[in-house]
Amino acid sequence: MRFSIVTPVLNRRDLLREAIKSLDSQGQSNVEHIVVDGGSVDGTLEMLSERPNMIVLQDRRRGLYDAINMGIEHASGDVIGLLNSDDTYASGALRAVEQAFVLNPRVDAVCGAAELFNTEGILARYNAHADLALDSHAALVGACIINARFFRRHVFERCGPFSLEFRLVADREFLVRALAAGIVTAAIDAVVYRYRGHAGSLTLSARPDRADAMRAELLRLARAIVTDAGASPELRRKAQALEGRCLARLVIGSLSTGDLIGAIRALVIQDGQSSLAPLFALGYGTLDLLLTGRMGVGR
Repeated sequence: MRFSIVTPVLNRRDLLREAIKSLDSQGQSNVEHIVVDGGSVDGTLEMLSERPNMIVLQDRRRGLYDAINMGIEHASGDVIGLLNSDDTYASGALRAVEQAFVLNPRVDAVCGAAELFNTEGILARYNAHADLALDSHAALVGACIINARFFRRHVFERCGPFSLEFRLVADREFLVRALAAGIVTAAIDAVVYRYRGHAGSLTLSARPDRADAMRAELLRLARAIVTDAGASPELRRKAQALEGRCLARLVIGSLSTGDLIGAIRALVIQDGQSSLAPLFALGYGTLDLLLTGRMGVGR
């Protein structure tokens, strides 16, 4: 079994070095590492030039997910994984994933647990079985942890590439399509991926503007699924729950800044017209949270 690992990067030389080290330490000789650079000027390319066995590509300046798509297009491995430039693989990750594929030859993907860490230590672990095995909750609301998922090549042939319509949540949109295509995922208990929490993180940063941007994209994705007659009833229900959770955050954010009018508009206006749909979604999202007890995470 040959792995193709795709890493998009832009000006993260030192963090990328740690990511590469974690991949090298897997002790696997059957690994192809494809790094797609977005125009780094911090010495990243010079550092990569010292590794002749690595495939380095220049991206098309169309965003993170297009860079990932580009790497996947060039991948020759049987199994494809995504390693962020600021994250690391856990020790023994690829060995555990390979064993899972061998033991489950009919599955399309394997997902292990993940953890979030920073300089102070481990902040959270994502290991709920339903999230790892992939259900509608994991895809839309729970821990989608796309980087802890490893896909056989045919998954991308069947589902298509990551969508460029979503700058921050294309991973969730892809998993929605994977569910619709009947992709089967084997869950393993081992921690395979370590997300690094830091101020420069695209999706795990605590910056309010990034959180707001992600929430806006999630709301757009949720409403697209809710109105999609071809989506399964279960997926549409979970999309409505996601819509409600996003609306709750938007309302809380508006009220915290004294924007009462903005809070009211979020609850009674949709697509520029008066509607009770947002209120219904808010109630459904609250009920879903109470019933599932499963909180969502950015990744």
